[in-house]
Amino acid sequence: MRRNIITTAVFLIGITIYLALLGHIVQNQSVMQREECAQAAKIYADELEKDFGTSLSVTETLAYMIADTGERPQHFEELAKEMLATRPYVASIQLAPQGRVTDIYPEDAAGLGKVDLFSLEDRLGSLVYSRDTGIATMQGPFQVTDDYTAIAMRQPVYRENAAGQQEFWGFTIAVLKVPDVFEATVKSLEATHHAYRISKTSPGQDTYQVILASDDLPEPTEAQVFTYGGCKWKLEVAPAWGWRMPPPLAITLSIGLILVFLVTFLTHALLHLQDGRRYLRQLADTDALTGLNNRQGFDTAVDAYLDKVSKIGAVGVMIDIDDFKRINDLYSHNTGDEALRSLANDLREAFPAPAIVGRNGGDEFCIFLPDCTASEANVLLQRFSARDLTFTFGDQQHAYTISIGYAAYPSQGISRTDLFRCADAALYAVKLHGKHGVRLYAPSVAKEDRSQLAFGLKDIIMHFPGAILIYKATGKEEILFANNELIRLFDCRTLEEFQQFTGGTFRGIVHPEEYEAVEQSIWEQVQQPNSDGNDAVRYRIITKSGQVKCILDKGRLVETDVYGKVFYVLMIDESNW
Repeated sequence: MRRNIITTAVFLIGITIYLALLGHIVQNQSVMQREECAQAAKIYADELEKDFGTSLSVTETLAYMIADTGERPQHFEELAKEMLATRPYVASIQLAPQGRVTDIYPEDAAGLGKVDLFSLEDRLGSLVYSRDTGIATMQGPFQVTDDYTAIAMRQPVYRENAAGQQEFWGFTIAVLKVPDVFEATVKSLEATHHAYRISKTSPGQDTYQVILASDDLPEPTEAQVFTYGGCKWKLEVAPAWGWRMPPPLAITLSIGLILVFLVTFLTHALLHLQDGRRYLRQLADTDALTGLNNRQGFDTAVDAYLDKVSKIGAVGVMIDIDDFKRINDLYSHNTGDEALRSLANDLREAFPAPAIVGRNGGDEFCIFLPDCTASEANVLLQRFSARDLTFTFGDQQHAYTISIGYAAYPSQGISRTDLFRCADAALYAVKLHGKHGVRLYAPSVAKEDRSQLAFGLKDIIMHFPGAILIYKATGKEEILFANNELIRLFDCRTLEEFQQFTGGTFRGIVHPEEYEAVEQSIWEQVQQPNSDGNDAVRYRIITKSGQVKCILDKGRLVETDVYGKVFYVLMIDESNW
């Protein structure tokens, strides 16, 4: 009797604990499944946008070339071939001046032909929408062959006419294979045991059409909607096994008598699911390139601090790399990424916790310094600005500088948004006054005109009303740069035509009869004491149309990090003076 009572009591207690624990897990499991699927939908929707961006770069590259020259790219087939080599999911690349397809690569692209797109009723709405709004659109899917369907990505192209106005040129088009374009996202979803459905609308419409889906998608789903190519895209995600307890936990119903093992297994399953949830949340809040907080993670961390400690002083800081576009253009985007990672490591070292450091996007970083005054922050920021910041290209290290703006909380901003708006204004004030500096926000800063920042140095030089030439001072005297005025001076229409005519060297510019004397005069002048590398020389040139012009050449010899010694030259046509 006693044994039976104890046995029954242990059984009842064990079953009660087991059932209570199981009920708790079932409830939490449902919540965590939904949050995990919501996080997965957000992350992989972002991946889809990146994949689309890679595809759009095909049409954008061609569009920039057409807009720049006003004409069809001369080497369209070679460009298209090179683009297709790195994008196997692109079926073909097309040019459609005024909507009529005239060029297709490859020419034998299945199911595609040279047609007037505006004559196709099912595509007219999307074409008109793209043409009138200037927005790249994605249309489809439509059946191309028995093997695959396709989505057309169309980039509207505009060029400047003789009156200086923008006029519609036509479309650059990339035809994307389905499901190939979604392959990376689909493999990732399947590897993490998610079922999915990818849908889209047509431009200007709200009705979704299913593009690709798992064979068996449990309902309901967690969805992420984003806009791309003039369409709304929706990625729906659900667990592959449905909205029920995972099989490992279901097995525990048959092994209730082994209570210790059951509790251990359920605890392990719970921790595993919580780790997955934490990992997805970390992915959503972390910048993949630098490992710092991304914009969302940074804002969340700062808001959490301000909600908890709202009356203690703090400082918000905005930082960006000076002339970052030049780093990308000269050394490649991979090198630019290396510079961003290098700066992120320096920031992490210089501003440890409790400081909050994040990447705001591009080359812009942000810092929140809790329990800190503006004067204390100034010491830290001035010290950091004075660092020797470098990045590596090849086997060499190159220096770069940064600009810093900061503002004090709560005196200059009573919320995160106001605080960093002021810090941003201070940052751009540094940019306006020569870059590479540190500045505290002041009311006068907000009134400074930023318009001059919109003018890139290349744009200014290209349209400067004077002929500008840059060429190497050694070797074959290779031409490195020629602006529009110099190209027109030689009666050429494009840079390629100018380079071909001159042979790409300074020798090809000077009249053959005068080159040796001109070279001797230039070097005699720049080597004179106190010349500062300046020279002035007159000589003749022969243009492509056969005209002979008299030129005043005012040059300066400069030592550069990238090209060594180069001549910067301003050429003045004295023929009609």
